[in-house]
Amino acid sequence: MPERLLYNLTFDEFAAWMNKHGEKPFHARQVFEWAYRHNAASFEDMTNLSKELRLDLAETFRVGPLQPAAVSAGAEATKLLLNLPHEKGGSVECVRIRMGNTYTACLSTQIGCNVRCTFCATGQQQCERNLSVGEILLQLISLRAKGLTGEEPATADEPFYPVSNVVFMGMGEPFHNYPGTVAAVRMLTDKRAFGMSPSRITVSTSGVVPMIRRYTQEGLRTELTISLNASNDEVRQRLMPGASKWPLSEVVAACKEYSEATGGQPVTFAYVIIEGVNDLLDHTRELGKLLRHQPHHVNVIPLNPVSHANLRAPSKERINAFIHHCRQFGLNVSLRHSKGVEIDAACGQLRARRQG
Repeated sequence: MPERLLYNLTFDEFAAWMNKHGEKPFHARQVFEWAYRHNAASFEDMTNLSKELRLDLAETFRVGPLQPAAVSAGAEATKLLLNLPHEKGGSVECVRIRMGNTYTACLSTQIGCNVRCTFCATGQQQCERNLSVGEILLQLISLRAKGLTGEEPATADEPFYPVSNVVFMGMGEPFHNYPGTVAAVRMLTDKRAFGMSPSRITVSTSGVVPMIRRYTQEGLRTELTISLNASNDEVRQRLMPGASKWPLSEVVAACKEYSEATGGQPVTFAYVIIEGVNDLLDHTRELGKLLRHQPHHVNVIPLNPVSHANLRAPSKERINAFIHHCRQFGLNVSLRHSKGVEIDAACGQLRARRQG
């Protein structure tokens, strides 16, 4: 089977290929509609194209979801481990999270990660390589597909899972793979591809200041989340050694520029709370001072423990007290419960378990 993913091409690139092969422009639009809007499993499914064209496409490109190498499923979330069709190989995780009648897809941008967060399973897996835009989008295609893992079969009414939101919060640091991440966002919002609203896309970063500023200039207006996890540079150095190159003051300054460029859009600051590490009253005071001039929302997330880390979440009472003090210091804060704890949905856990 060809290893050239259709999803690696922009619409203009694919239209140029079609033109070079003597096909009319509207055929390129038809293929993109099948691939992205209908989640086509193969070119054979594209029934309004000629058989000859379908055969030509199948000889050149790959389309359709990947059969997962491993699956972990629960009531709220399903995690897939995908072996990628790439000459360098590698596997990545992606997660489909139920949100009422629709779903959120959590996508990876790298195999492994160099931020090295002490509380993250992926942080213990050195970054092997960046994913191409097609490999990022292939995760969404696979998460939307029905019947791959023995779940409910596709029907005429719901041929695939309705994913309405995408978050770049899987394996890797999205801004360490800046070209792939931005290209994926552009395809997600392209009306000829997925056609999603930027407000339904969240890019999460550990705080790569130059790339936050560069992303601000892209004009994409997605949601931006900073994996903060500390109120001062000393704690952040301990928890996120690969992100400590830029002081928190510089991270927040870059976020303020993003908010100003997007009409005052708040930035979300994710704060994984860990007992005895970042859950003290002094930390709430420091957070209030750090974010007082930044449009923000703070998500306090109880630690999802991983087997290799000697860390744990605080008690419910301690977390509630932390949130109470944050609000006293003027912070817009809420508690976010992680979905999928029962399926090891935290980043990197399924891959680490499979690698043993």
